[in-house]
Amino acid sequence: MSTDNRLTARQAAAEQTKQKLLAAAVAEFSQRPYDEVTVGGIARAAGVAHGLVSHHFQGKQGAYVAAVDAVYRQMEAAESSELVVDAVGDRLRQRFRRFLAFVAANPDTALNLILASGRDEAFAARREYSISVVTGWLDLPTGNAAVTVALAAFADAAEGLAAEWLRGGRATSPPTDTAPFSVEAMTEAFLALLAGALRSAQALDPSLDVRPALALL
Repeated sequence: MSTDNRLTARQAAAEQTKQKLLAAAVAEFSQRPYDEVTVGGIARAAGVAHGLVSHHFQGKQGAYVAAVDAVYRQMEAAESSELVVDAVGDRLRQRFRRFLAFVAANPDTALNLILASGRDEAFAARREYSISVVTGWLDLPTGNAAVTVALAAFADAAEGLAAEWLRGGRATSPPTDTAPFSVEAMTEAFLALLAGALRSAQALDPSLDVRPALALL
């Protein structure tokens, strides 16, 4: 075997190990708080030597950053894949549906990384971007204090609802006797929260006319 082939084989093995460690890090940080995760636990979950965590990720914090980045990219891909509808209300439903389907498929990750109060800045930034998307789709004035406050409150309420939904084991579709709230029902609940937020914005700023935005929902 040539030197190049041996090098390529070693590189492939190293990348495979790194991916195992990344998957283990995502699982570990999804299942328990940051302070309870250990480098040894990540290595054991991946089935590799303890020192390889430091080799590939420079320790626990590096593994955490890589895990957050991996989950963030997965969530972004799920939410931002090509929209297949034109009407604003349908676009919102599709976006909310994709988010809910993602967290339903990854409840531990959602509760410990995406929806957690101490979540990483990557997810906080994603939330701000999502609010800006909704603002644009509804043709709401950017920079309006009432709109900013009301949509932030909507995001808080929607995330809180999603977290309670997951904690209650209700992330199933179709609904059952023990899990009555389907993804579709949750999607409509998000729309209802958004409508309430728009009305709140007008209550805060009577000069704001939210009727055109409400008509789009």
